[in-house]
Amino acid sequence: MKNLRYMMLSFAVLFTISVIARSENPITILPYSDFGLTERQAAAHLLNRFTFGARPGGIDQLLEMGLETWFERQLDANLSCPKLDERLSKLQSIHMSTEQILKVYPPNGAVRSMAHREGVIDRNDQNAKPTEVRQKLKEFSKEKGFRPQRELLDELTAQKILRSVYNENQLTEVLTDFWFNHFNVSITDNQAKPWVLSYEHEAIRPYVLGRFRDMLGATAKHPAMLYYLDNNQSNALPDATPKALREQSRKRKQRSKKTSTLNRSSTEKVMSDSQIMMSDSSVNPKTLKRGINENYARELMELHTLGVEGGYTQKDVVEVARAFTGWKVNRKSKRKNGKPKSIIQDGDFQFVPWNHDVKEKIILGQKFPVGGRIEEGQRVLGMLAEHPSTAKHISRKLATYFVSEDPPATLVDRLAKVFLQKDGSIKALIREISVSPEFWRGEKKHKTKSPIRLAVSALRSTGADIKKTRQLAQWIAKMGQPLYACRPPTGYPDRGMFWINTGTILNRMNFGISLASNQIQGIRLNLADLGPDTELGSNNKSPAVYASLLLPERDITKMCQRLEQQIISISDKERKNTKSKNIKNIKRRKAKIAAKKRGQKQLIVQAVGVILGSPEFQTY
Repeated sequence: MKNLRYMMLSFAVLFTISVIARSENPITILPYSDFGLTERQAAAHLLNRFTFGARPGGIDQLLEMGLETWFERQLDANLSCPKLDERLSKLQSIHMSTEQILKVYPPNGAVRSMAHREGVIDRNDQNAKPTEVRQKLKEFSKEKGFRPQRELLDELTAQKILRSVYNENQLTEVLTDFWFNHFNVSITDNQAKPWVLSYEHEAIRPYVLGRFRDMLGATAKHPAMLYYLDNNQSNALPDATPKALREQSRKRKQRSKKTSTLNRSSTEKVMSDSQIMMSDSSVNPKTLKRGINENYARELMELHTLGVEGGYTQKDVVEVARAFTGWKVNRKSKRKNGKPKSIIQDGDFQFVPWNHDVKEKIILGQKFPVGGRIEEGQRVLGMLAEHPSTAKHISRKLATYFVSEDPPATLVDRLAKVFLQKDGSIKALIREISVSPEFWRGEKKHKTKSPIRLAVSALRSTGADIKKTRQLAQWIAKMGQPLYACRPPTGYPDRGMFWINTGTILNRMNFGISLASNQIQGIRLNLADLGPDTELGSNNKSPAVYASLLLPERDITKMCQRLEQQIISISDKERKNTKSKNIKNIKRRKAKIAAKKRGQKQLIVQAVGVILGSPEFQTY
């Protein structure tokens, strides 16, 4: 009987283990103890790498919840965020459709053109005073209900900062930052500018824990990418359109009927299909803007998928560009007579077949037959998403972002294998990183914070309250990272050397001091809210207390030594002021006591500013 019970119990345990092992989302067991980390150190490491930094008391909350439970909830990404929702509700543009944004926030040039057409201003008037013109444009915009694009950009950066600070689903925010930078578009492109908000919300954010192929397809079709990398203006050459194909077929049939005519000139015999098409009076090439643009095709392979050494050639770039001809922005407002039935539309994307190159293509050794349509581009995206070079390229970038600037090849290879086995599941890659030896060994290999991570981690660690973000965004730009404004498609490099130079180091230090002293407009910091034991004591332990709160589970020995050198000892001040007890004038005594308290408070501010600007806080 005992043996039977034992066998049944063993079977139940084995069955449970097998179910967990086979499940799509197995419970992650974090192996931090195998690498000499305490539970508290492991919690700090998780918060450093998978969030924008710990909040006051964040480690204790994580420990109470349990490391594995916290990690699984971050992967599920469905935690409620009332503080964030309240702040986002005050931003108008994030509740608008892109069509509404285009109407409410038109470019300055468009407003001027409209005002000129309606006779409000005369652009040809050389004697017009600029101040009067600006006033007329301002009144015209107000009458039409237009808002300046500066407000749109302010709200764009505001929502990013607010989400990064207040979103409880921190892993989602960290990954949104990573993937937007990977599939970079920029507000420096005037055509892409009004679409950047919807690009992040529709093409990036929904897929950051999903399948890579889905995100790749969403970015390829989004107007921000179509404008930014010029695919919207990429068209088939005149001899490669569907109409040209039909014309070529008709001409070949005509030629075959005339084979009995022996006096055809040699020039007619060697005339190419392209020349025949161009000579046909029914097609006027001057009315068509033809030409293949290779920008998107090149960056698609070099940056988004295969990588620089991914095994493709310049011929592949051209062929991929041909496969994506006809992928365009669906500008409904500019269409007056409806759409032809042959156009394929999907929201703000459309496929225009007469702009597509229908000739045969060979891409990465695979043949695309004559007559292809939108499925050619979709097939290319599928090929690239499943390619081993893409698996390695994406794995290396994720390992660099979460582990170290020079990730071990063994980790990259394991991640690439998971990428291919799990159909490009980003969630599976994050799980693999979290259980990798390299991730936990890297606890002592710190990475340099980007300006946005530095600013957000400072706000989170100090518990700062955010009312306005414009000046904060200016500080982030001053430290070297204007938000959404990276011009090259490469995005910002994930390298500490890129962020650190003489000018940026000074700006980083000044940012810490400005934040601590409440000199950043719209940001309010109350140092007393950081935690217990932060009042100045007789032994002057306050700087060390603040250092331990802002840099939890970090070695702060050198930090405290620097604080002692940079901050005047409060105990010395106390000794200088002991004579105040003997002063008979009560008003003077109170004034000196008040001055002493102000001095103590200023020293605390100075200490926190030094900590936020320190090399230790600059890394994570």
